[in-house]
Amino acid sequence: MVPIPPVYDVIGGYSRDTMHTRTAGYGTRVGPAASVIVRCRDERDTLGRTLETLRAQTVPAEVIVVDSGSVDGSLELARREADRVLEIPPDSFTYGYSLNVGARAAQADVHFALSSHCFAPPHWIERALAHYARKDVAATNGIQTLADGTPVTEPFVQDFAHARADPWWGFSNHASSWRASVWREHPFDERMDYAEDREWAWRVTGAGWKIVYDPQLWVDLSHSWRGPRNFFARQRRAARAVAGFSGAPPYGLRELARDWWADIPDDRHSPTAHRFLNVGRFAGLLGHYVGRREAAAARR
Repeated sequence: MVPIPPVYDVIGGYSRDTMHTRTAGYGTRVGPAASVIVRCRDERDTLGRTLETLRAQTVPAEVIVVDSGSVDGSLELARREADRVLEIPPDSFTYGYSLNVGARAAQADVHFALSSHCFAPPHWIERALAHYARKDVAATNGIQTLADGTPVTEPFVQDFAHARADPWWGFSNHASSWRASVWREHPFDERMDYAEDREWAWRVTGAGWKIVYDPQLWVDLSHSWRGPRNFFARQRRAARAVAGFSGAPPYGLRELARDWWADIPDDRHSPTAHRFLNVGRFAGLLGHYVGRREAAAARR
């Protein structure tokens, strides 16, 4: 584990009415049913709506914003609307570190992660919490399709064997939840610059836990399509990280050509359009190729 950088300026306490901390007979304090960790840096344009969707949930939640150096007014907005704001130095940021910082401060037995550009549907927290009636469930996530493109219409339970069969598919912390007790035993890897969620799921399922993927928990992840250059960079980092912890087999030009020709994203456009006009798709495939090659070189 890398050394933990300082957390600056812990704002607030738990005095907001929206915290819904209460007493339950004989003065016993009962904390929130859920704690939501929102990672943020310069996301003022979307952060307000993100927090609104959390306040509109059918189950009240503690909202913790972990900010890594915003200068666009996001901090001021978060201090007004969140229950707690934690600031970390920008140069200390990793996805895993920021989530661990939020999780250490969280009071609930179930933690949620929601990116500051994502918007949760009204029953998101309530439906996720229901899955923890199963004692072997460590986490929940939304999903639309399986790795082969098959639509998911009912909750799907991932175990150790499934996670190992395809490490490229699965858990995403743009909108997820996990048991606090499981996180304490298996915190997120703070050294990874990407794919801390996939690596965490790899370890947790390896320890015998299950992850529930529910299509009704799906939250749109639109930032992947902020231009071909951005998508290339993201796919490169993801491929390098996943191949690094999973030991995925080599991925060469033949595999790249196969996926370019056959792995068509959807049926809303013709295969020809995706093969020859979808620049973002090709940028993503190329990023995957480069990242896999970098991971293979690092293992030599």
